[in-house]
Amino acid sequence: MIQLIAQVIGFLALLFVLLSFQKNNRYFILLFLIIAQILFTIHFGLLGAWTGAAMNGVAALRTYIFNQRESKHWSNNHVWLYLFILLFWISGIISWKGYFSLLPILAMTVDSFAVWNKKTSNIRLFMLIPRPLWFVYNFTVGSYAGMITEVFVLFSIVVGVIRFDVIRSVKEAK
Repeated sequence: MIQLIAQVIGFLALLFVLLSFQKNNRYFILLFLIIAQILFTIHFGLLGAWTGAAMNGVAALRTYIFNQRESKHWSNNHVWLYLFILLFWISGIISWKGYFSLLPILAMTVDSFAVWNKKTSNIRLFMLIPRPLWFVYNFTVGSYAGMITEVFVLFSIVVGVIRFDVIRSVKEAK
């Protein structure tokens, strides 16, 4: 029963991730990601995949602080970026279950540079890199929702890149 609940929560997180990449506003991209990260924290915790849970828990806090960069002066300091990268590595080492735990640590390191970025096209491009890392981790820990999320996220990011970056640049070139 817990496995089923975990997968349902994972699929709900998938919905918020997909919606995030279809926004062209940094605030809303990151808001939807916060909700997804909280849900994935619960999802991975229910699966006993503690590195994934830790990464998403830290990520939710990180994304919240990074989302304040436009309105709160204190959150616009580069120290936050490196502090969160350090927190990902520390929490990853604490929750270590083998070399596969390195995958989400690396993914969240790259992901941090993505959500720190203010340019939405860069956010989408950086977000492509962690997808295969998370897919392999999800496969390893039995997160079916996570594996499907990564496939859909990859597709969603590509659609977002086409909609907002490629088509816009073609229209602007005319």
